[in-house]
Amino acid sequence: MIRSMTGFGTADCLCREWFIRVELRSVNHRDMQVNFRLPEAFRLKEVELQKLVEKHVHRGHVYFGLTIEPHGTSAPLLVDGERVESYLDVLEELVAGRGIPCSVDMASLLQLPGAMKETALDEELRESLWDAVLSTGGAAVEALVQMRREEGRNLSGQLSALCERIAELTDDVEAEQASFVPAYRDRLVERISRLLEGTGVTLNDDTIAREVAVYADRCDVSEEIARMRSHVEQFRGVLAGPEEPVGRKMEFIGQEMLREAGTMAAKVPAGRQVDDVLELKTTIERLREQVRNVE
Repeated sequence: MIRSMTGFGTADCLCREWFIRVELRSVNHRDMQVNFRLPEAFRLKEVELQKLVEKHVHRGHVYFGLTIEPHGTSAPLLVDGERVESYLDVLEELVAGRGIPCSVDMASLLQLPGAMKETALDEELRESLWDAVLSTGGAAVEALVQMRREEGRNLSGQLSALCERIAELTDDVEAEQASFVPAYRDRLVERISRLLEGTGVTLNDDTIAREVAVYADRCDVSEEIARMRSHVEQFRGVLAGPEEPVGRKMEFIGQEMLREAGTMAAKVPAGRQVDDVLELKTTIERLREQVRNVE
């Protein structure tokens, strides 16, 4: 079973007088990347938290947010007095000697960068809360993985339907292949007969046969059809396989499918077969777009 790279997970706990919350969200990404939003005291713990995430998540762009607040406190932010005073000093210096009235609204002043700061967490408190943070982070990761698994089930159904459509279109292209050479021979004979009418020149069957053979070789897509079927079976096998990171493998198979469809488009003559090959390429592109969300 495949897993999606899109998901969300959250968990929280109460450790003594501190409320801890971890929020994780992930989106598709070519590689594995984790971005953190942590209290200052926990910046040094990024490596350990990244290992916690990468133990269960193997691909995608993950956003990891950690919030630690005093329990029961509605305003966990404090005013940074030194920073606010520095802002006031700068303002006074700017207006000094210019005759500009200096009127400062405190609410606006507190919205300046750094005017408010989180409740201080020192190293001792960080270590005392670390086990609770790890436990909460692990629960959030499990919730994220579960959602990615559910999204993967939805993706699996869509990919399976697209794969089935690719197989059907491949069968249609093959079924139409058999009628091309006889139809071409009849058109060629008819055209040459009209051109030679009244000239006394006899139509040479060997020449016709050579021309038809060249045409048959040029528009033959039997090899491409065989490879396309092989790719479809490989894709189905990966789709039905055990839960593991298979996104890159699916991307490669989809790329090879598109390569074969492109070769078919260059070979097939005008008619219904062209329409089927164009739809085949469109369906493969849709499959590849969905595969970009697979872990």
